[in-house]
Amino acid sequence: MLLSTAQRLPRSALLLIFGAVFSLSILYTLSSHVGYYVPLSKSSRIVSNQDPVLLEAQRSLWQPLYQRLLQHRPKCAPVPHSEIGDLSIGFDASDNGHQRPDRISLTTEQVTELRSTHKSFVDHLQTQSYSLPFVPNTRGIVTTAGGKYLPVALISIQMLRSTGSKLPVEVFLASKDEWDPEICDSIFPSINARCVVLEDIFDPLHRKASLGIDKYQYKVMSIVFSSFEEVLFLDSDCFPIFDPTAYFESEPFLSTGMIRWPDFWFPTESPRFFEIAGISEPAPSEKAATESGELFYSKRKHTNSLLLAIYYNFYGPEYYYPLQSQGAPGEGDKETFLWSAVVFNETFYSVRKPVKALGYGTTAGNWRGSAMSQFDPLADFDSQNATSGQNPEVRPLFVHANFPKLDPSSIFDDASFGATGPTKDDDGKLRRIWFDNQKQAIEFFGFDLERRMWGVLRDLACEHEGKISAWKGKAAICEHTTTYFNTIFGNESEPQG
Repeated sequence: MLLSTAQRLPRSALLLIFGAVFSLSILYTLSSHVGYYVPLSKSSRIVSNQDPVLLEAQRSLWQPLYQRLLQHRPKCAPVPHSEIGDLSIGFDASDNGHQRPDRISLTTEQVTELRSTHKSFVDHLQTQSYSLPFVPNTRGIVTTAGGKYLPVALISIQMLRSTGSKLPVEVFLASKDEWDPEICDSIFPSINARCVVLEDIFDPLHRKASLGIDKYQYKVMSIVFSSFEEVLFLDSDCFPIFDPTAYFESEPFLSTGMIRWPDFWFPTESPRFFEIAGISEPAPSEKAATESGELFYSKRKHTNSLLLAIYYNFYGPEYYYPLQSQGAPGEGDKETFLWSAVVFNETFYSVRKPVKALGYGTTAGNWRGSAMSQFDPLADFDSQNATSGQNPEVRPLFVHANFPKLDPSSIFDDASFGATGPTKDDDGKLRRIWFDNQKQAIEFFGFDLERRMWGVLRDLACEHEGKISAWKGKAAICEHTTTYFNTIFGNESEPQG
């Protein structure tokens, strides 16, 4: 009897055929679900918190990828963290003589093993042809939060909505334990946002198995496993000043599919990292270190680099974070996105306009930085390509309010700013936290964004005090926020813009 075609094929070939058919069926089904999201050409509301087709596609990527991550674990001692000196050196593109620090000592065996496993994983990505899970022709905003950071994310999303943006938002939580019923079940659905639990993707049986993923590592996971084809990732304490939709539809995003922003500092990658990654070592003055509180991504254009960024973050704390930062401020995921794109020669745009610190000088003469602002990539791109005599103004686009966190339940007694807290000057009087007065705020933002932000804090505090899990047991949240708003902004006009 003649064998059937299927019987004659080897098992490996059958698996490949099955996988291809399965992937095509998932893609076809996802394509029919565009109505759940915001297509690139129009807006619509998310109407489902749990799309089983998308969830199956997410798990179908993670399960084999996780096994490959484990198979490519470096079999050598972890990279030591450098504690030598201060690397908080302000970036200056004109300082061509600035030397790259070299503060990590690795053995020949460590370098060889790290280079081998890195190359093997890169080769695997190039030959495997992974597809990222997303609903075709959609875009949206992604962030990570959970527990005490959910109220911070809520404030940022409300600031997004104050720009008029209708982009949907997905807020990734590590596990169901971080779910807040008031926020996830009630508030978010009313403002076109939703909570997404990574545990549902990584551990569908909820065995609480340790995957070695924590903190900074969640950022790249949220980008990869979001439902959107085009993503603006924002830290939970970062929000846009203007509707960001237009930046998906213009340069430099259209041609590159990725935009990154600068940090304050010179880059501090170890020279060993470039040897391990097999890429050229650039001059430190070429571009500043990365501030990864905001990232634009086309997942279709950056599939391989995002998967390599997962690898860098999966093995970040033991290997790649110290290799890429050497203990510099903000060591973590910040450089994993840039270098994964460089390894695969994928296009990206680096905003040149330097980050600006927001804060004030106290009555005692001390500087209190309380946020940072990043600038418009479209205008920045135009300014880099401007003809002689033209100098397009580059306006601020994001506020990253990373210190202190904008949480009305804690900001008034945040001891990190000393006895007076961040909302009081050294003389004990309430004051603005970003500028000295309204005139300065309007000159910088074009309107009084700080007043708008405090109005959002007041309204949320007064409407949801006693309901949000992270605020349980805390009293007078509405009272304190209202007193602050009335004292600082009560006699000022409504913000314009």
